[in-house]
Amino acid sequence: MDFAILNIVLLVAYAGGILSLCVALVQTLRMLRVQGSPRLERVQMASWPTLDIVVPVKDEEGHIRKCLESILAQDYPHKRIIVVNDRSTDGTAAQVEVMRAGHPEIQLVNISALPDGLYGKPHAVHEVRGLLTSEYVAFVDSDLHLAPACMKSLVHHLSSNAADWVAVMGKPQIFKFWERLLVPLLGAVTFAWYDPRKVSDPKWPDAVGSALMVARRSSYEAIGGHGCVIRTYDEDSELVRIAKRAGQKVSFLMTPDLFTQRHYGTLTATIRGITRTFIGGIKTIPRLLVTINALQFVSLLPLGVLVLFPALGQAGIDVPLREYWMGAAAFHLFVSTALALVIYRTADTHGKYALLHPLGSAMLIWVCIRAAIRLHRKDPITWRGTSY
Repeated sequence: MDFAILNIVLLVAYAGGILSLCVALVQTLRMLRVQGSPRLERVQMASWPTLDIVVPVKDEEGHIRKCLESILAQDYPHKRIIVVNDRSTDGTAAQVEVMRAGHPEIQLVNISALPDGLYGKPHAVHEVRGLLTSEYVAFVDSDLHLAPACMKSLVHHLSSNAADWVAVMGKPQIFKFWERLLVPLLGAVTFAWYDPRKVSDPKWPDAVGSALMVARRSSYEAIGGHGCVIRTYDEDSELVRIAKRAGQKVSFLMTPDLFTQRHYGTLTATIRGITRTFIGGIKTIPRLLVTINALQFVSLLPLGVLVLFPALGQAGIDVPLREYWMGAAAFHLFVSTALALVIYRTADTHGKYALLHPLGSAMLIWVCIRAAIRLHRKDPITWRGTSY
């Protein structure tokens, strides 16, 4: 093929890729508009059903009180709190005992051992299955801080929509530079693979869980509870997947005003955490390679074109249609930065981080490579001192 023709073909293909990115930007804006309910509001029901709130925890001595205080502050009238202490080696149990002294609605269950082949969190929650007696059950990760109307809003949403499950994405609580740069992009990658609209649509197999999920207890028990995911690392997503296969109605919401979630902190912890998330969520090397390609196209390719073509000109190499390539790359960078701005603002992060999205994407590409290597070597996943 003549180079001039090849150049035109590549330019047309590049333009098609940019068009697809424009479509992705529009779709993202539409998704955010429809996924943002329920908002915090004064919802009312004739009679509020009973609610069990299960909080699995491991080595959270410094944070468990804040989580439990936000649960105790719920304006929900009929609730019980079951804290499942999964083999903590710090003062987590002691902190919970202090809070129990003034709040009899808190019950503490200590797990002392993890049987071989099982995963810690689903095993711990499965161990308290006999204590669940309420009409609804909520599963709350210990790194969350709930708004006072959170549980009322979610139970009302389940009841008014005749749903069996609701999984909720709140607002990330991120303070350090690398968290603010990488966590919003992690959310974007997650929702690129698992469109929240498809998670809520029974016609699609897409399934993703979250740090806060509420279910009808009858629906939860009908699929076997956490016993059906006791050997699964990403048990939250697998519960949603099994529920959908069983014909249960699932709703996925993006509601930043319902709760905040504490994230990793340091750069090292952030890299480790995102690596675990990619291994458990993206799951396979081919999907990681697709993610790498998408990240480089969205954020790195336009910069590469804008740098490479002038460099070629300086070297005396004339590339046909150079002005078109440069114009396309400039527009590409504009669209990708606009998309990044939406992503970072959705995570309540300053818009200046959107200007650094190429750096963030380059870091996530490195994390993808790291995750792919670990998958290839079949390395164990280590979390809170336990390797799986």
